[in-house]
Amino acid sequence: MPTGRTSKGNDPVCGMRLKGLKEVISHGYRKKTFEFCGSACQTRFVANPEKFLGTPLIRLENVKKIFRTGAVETTVIRGFDLNVWEGDFVVIIGASGSGKSTLLNLIGLLDRPSTGRVFIKDKDADSLSEDARAMLRSRTFGFIFQQYNLIPWLTAYENAVLPLIFAGQTANRSATELLFNNVGLSGRLGHRPTQLSGGEQQRVALVRALINNPAIVLGDEPTGNLDSQTGTKILQTLITLHRKEKKTLVVVSHDARIAESADQIITIQDGLPVPSRPKLRTFSRKI
Repeated sequence: MPTGRTSKGNDPVCGMRLKGLKEVISHGYRKKTFEFCGSACQTRFVANPEKFLGTPLIRLENVKKIFRTGAVETTVIRGFDLNVWEGDFVVIIGASGSGKSTLLNLIGLLDRPSTGRVFIKDKDADSLSEDARAMLRSRTFGFIFQQYNLIPWLTAYENAVLPLIFAGQTANRSATELLFNNVGLSGRLGHRPTQLSGGEQQRVALVRALINNPAIVLGDEPTGNLDSQTGTKILQTLITLHRKEKKTLVVVSHDARIAESADQIITIQDGLPVPSRPKLRTFSRKI
C-alpha cells in the first residue's frame, strides 16, 4: 500500500488524528482513499470496511483533561481522539502516569473533559445535565476496578446489586444468583468482603459490573491485584463476555494476556495516542 503525508482527517478505525504524522498508510475502497495511522488499523478496515464507515459506539473528539491544584496546572490528556466500535475488545496500554486511568474515567463519564467532547451512541454526553449523565452512565456501563471498591458492611449480594438500586430498578434474585454461579461464587452471596479472598472480591466486582446487563464493560487493571490463576479466570470471563455475549470491552491493563486477546490495542504516551502497530505475540513483552 502506498504511504504518504496527510494534513487532515482521522483514522476511520481508531479515530486518531492524522495531522502531524510523518507517514500514514492509504487504502482504496469504493473509489475513495482512506488513511490509517498504522498497519493494524488498515488490516481491521480491510477485513470489514462497512463496519468502520458507520458510527462508533464511543467517540472522543480532541479531548483534554487538565487538573488544577491552586496555581499549578497538570495536563494529563492532551487532545485525544478515539473510536471504540460496538462489540470490540479494546485494551489501553501505556507507562505509569501516561493518562490511561484518566482516559478510562472520561470514557465512562466518571469525569468531564476540560475541553473536547465525548460521544456515547452518537450522543454528546458533555451536553447533558448531571442527572442525565448519571442515568446514561448507569444504563450503559459496567465498571471493574483494580481495588474492587466493595462496601465492607454489605454482603456480596448487596454489593453486586447496588447499580440496580442506583438506577431505580429492582434486583432479580434468581438472575443475580446465576451470575454468581457463573463466576464460581454460588456459596458466597451472604459473605462480606472481609470474608472473601482477593480473587473472590474481584469476581463480586465483576458480577456488580454485569448486573445491569451493560452494553459496555470498562476495566481498570482488573487483574492487577490477582495471582496468575485467578487473573486467568477473570480474563476468561471477559473473553466469554466479548465472544459469546458481544459485549464491548475497554480495559486498561499491563497484563500481556489481555493485550493478546484484544481486537484493538490503543497505546497512550504523554496523554496522546501513538500510531497502531500489528498485534504480534512479541509485542506483549513491551507492555
